[in-house]
Amino acid sequence: MTFPSPTTRQKTINRANGLTASVSALSIKTSVRTIDRWIDTHKDDLVDLTCQLVNIDTTVPPGRNYDKIARVLASELKELGSTPTISYIPQATFKERANVEVGLEGPRPNVYATIKGKDKGPRIVLNGHIDVVPAQQEGWKTNPFKATVNSGKIYGRGAADMKGSDACLLYAIKALIETGMPFNGSITSTYTTDEEVGGYTGVNYLVDKHVVTKDIDYGLSTDTGIEAIDVASLGDIEFVITVHGVSAHSGRGWTGINAIEHASALIERFKKLGAEIGRKRSKVRTEPVYGSRWMRPGVYVTMIKGGIKGNIIPDTCELLVDRRFIPEENPETVKREIAEVVRGYSRETGVRITNKPLPGYNPMMTPPDHPLVKVVKKAAKRVLGETVPVGGSQGSTDMATVSALGIPVVILGATRSESNIHGINEHVRIDDLVSITKIMAQSYLELLSVRQ
Repeated sequence: MTFPSPTTRQKTINRANGLTASVSALSIKTSVRTIDRWIDTHKDDLVDLTCQLVNIDTTVPPGRNYDKIARVLASELKELGSTPTISYIPQATFKERANVEVGLEGPRPNVYATIKGKDKGPRIVLNGHIDVVPAQQEGWKTNPFKATVNSGKIYGRGAADMKGSDACLLYAIKALIETGMPFNGSITSTYTTDEEVGGYTGVNYLVDKHVVTKDIDYGLSTDTGIEAIDVASLGDIEFVITVHGVSAHSGRGWTGINAIEHASALIERFKKLGAEIGRKRSKVRTEPVYGSRWMRPGVYVTMIKGGIKGNIIPDTCELLVDRRFIPEENPETVKREIAEVVRGYSRETGVRITNKPLPGYNPMMTPPDHPLVKVVKKAAKRVLGETVPVGGSQGSTDMATVSALGIPVVILGATRSESNIHGINEHVRIDDLVSITKIMAQSYLELLSVRQ
């Protein structure tokens, strides 16, 4: 694989020979100041890389330009002195295990590289995803795939979720290497595909490929916001529910079976189930900015498709039901709940209905008092000047696959509730990118510190 030549922004990184020094010979304050100064000095480079990534349209579905962004990230990792790998999910595996029903197409490249420290020590795996959700055309003040910097913010699809945060992970490593900070162990950076659609993502593939193994000590991701440290996440299973009717001319519609009308009645059943399930609460706190103190589950009908012409009684109607579940819930129980609604309606009406669960995410959970959590929390307080609450996300993440190996995972990123991720005019604050880069770099240093 040939990587693109460095831009004028990128300079050759001299991996300083001063790794023989020890953290004990430097005060933590001195180390932190050195790292912070380097990051402040390279803020424009951090912004430049974020914009470069945003300008690559990696919309999923289908999964555009994955090869292009993979080459850019591999080039950045190569400049750190590592040997990056771009590994493709085999097509047979992709077709068998990925959510191809939602329109996934094309190659699935996943990028990874390992930076090794002075001696043996803990192993950290970092992860960011390269895909973004589609950008609707109406309402944007700027081109969503041409990054725009305005009033201290970067606008564009993926600026917040999560290309800015991808850049933070990489620049945090650069900060350690360019300042000659000594560390032991290793840092494995991974940039993976299809987080936004779930199922068999690049993270799953790297676990199956044994790039990510249970021997790894810590997992860090920046796929979330700066207002809370996520140690838990919801599970998510989507169900494709197809109502099968009988087509007929609408002038004698009583001779057919209207799949859309039956789907409408079925939606009401799901709304009732959602109201019941929505009263449950986890024991884990969540982001209070969204109106709930505790993680909560839900059932939502998020897509509907039916009908082919105005004067034909529709013979099929397809629903997509999104079931989010808290760590205390069991995925098999979740599947049974949805299946019971479908079977019950079918029995009562005689209408045939098929139910296909799609591959999803399990919940993630790391003990809030785990040493990894304490390290990130301390670094966040040092950088932000305030204590960042620890809790669970109301989203779902493929880092749950890493957590399932027994690896503690902490997620802290650069988005805010104002960032409007997945919406129009998505943006990220440049100051938050700088802060997250500092927090990650300080966390790497603390976790991998050289002690003599």
